[in-house]
Amino acid sequence: MISIFTGVSGLRAHERAVDVIANNIANINTVAYKSGRTSFQEALVQTLRGGSESGTNPMQMGLGVELGSIANIMGQGSLRPTGSPTDLAIVGDGFFMVSDGQTIRYTRDGTMQLDGQNRLVAASSGMSVSGWSADPVTGAIDNTAPINPASEIVVPLGTMYLARQTSNVVYRACLDSSAADGTAVDTTFSVFDSLGAAHQVTVTFTKTTTDGEWDWAVTSPDGTSASTGTLVFDENGANTTPSAAVSLALTDSLGAVTPMDFDLDMSAVMQLSGTSTLQVINQDGLGPGTLESFNIDNNGVVIGVFNNGMTQSLGQIALARVSNPSGMSRLGGNLYELSSNTGAPSISPPGPNAGSTLVSGALEMSNVDLANEFANLIIMQRGFQANSRVITTGDEMLQDLLTLKR
Repeated sequence: MISIFTGVSGLRAHERAVDVIANNIANINTVAYKSGRTSFQEALVQTLRGGSESGTNPMQMGLGVELGSIANIMGQGSLRPTGSPTDLAIVGDGFFMVSDGQTIRYTRDGTMQLDGQNRLVAASSGMSVSGWSADPVTGAIDNTAPINPASEIVVPLGTMYLARQTSNVVYRACLDSSAADGTAVDTTFSVFDSLGAAHQVTVTFTKTTTDGEWDWAVTSPDGTSASTGTLVFDENGANTTPSAAVSLALTDSLGAVTPMDFDLDMSAVMQLSGTSTLQVINQDGLGPGTLESFNIDNNGVVIGVFNNGMTQSLGQIALARVSNPSGMSRLGGNLYELSSNTGAPSISPPGPNAGSTLVSGALEMSNVDLANEFANLIIMQRGFQANSRVITTGDEMLQDLLTLKR
């Protein structure tokens, strides 16, 4: 009775389908889990009679059913805020790349943390997150460099020190238009060299014999040279020479860049009738600071925050994209590997131009549709019951056959 074996094939196929549905439901709360979907296909076909030119069609009989595929549904899962800056969710295509130092694996699970060596790693597996490291001095990132299993991102909290040389000073002043010729007013402020050392700088304004003009001079006890110039004001007291370049040669640089070059922005310096007032409102240099925290932006750039107020890029997370993500092989632990049907990975940083961005402080949840899974479960259960009924009917037919002699 072929029908019995056909029914058995139906039981096996529906049993596998129920197993897939059960696994989907079990992973309803698994971070970045991608649901599976089964499809059936007809099994072997027995040809009872071939077609002929006389007009008869082939006579064939099916021999059951089998699983056609178990496909990975790679659609986007919903995002759940966590508040942790090291939790990342991918919005769009792509996979994080993680490595054990020898092999790169792929995952959508963005649960990350720092390990004992301050490496950014996947929290579930401890594998390092692949990406590009930034230049420790300039913070520049070459995200065109190839990624290999040793490509990792290190966030050296408490052990990285940086300073920023002053490059721009914004000055605000109101010079007394009624001051006598030769009147001098000055103010002192600090600038920082490339090693973070502070240097006292004095800016002196001196009224000239020409109305509407003041000479200025920048000096420092740490410098062997001074910069000078002249400010010219119009009839409304506005400065017509709003900026000046200052070059200060350090007497003892101790290894810092010398001369120190910075721009003195004097666009807010005016000449009006009244008492002269001088004020430095901003300078962009910073003394030495220690890396105390970090955050990750939408483009995957790891930004270090120093206790002197300075921020600098430390690295950038890489994403991998394949032409057929459904063809990736599951490894367990939210990990995937490439197969012969995925195509070669394309590696690039996240960003709007790449079609995917990162959301820090959130995780991608499972894309399992619970209502749809329960509906499919009912359908598969009824299919299993129907195939078991086929076996029962075949058994009854065999029983009738065995009782013909009686």
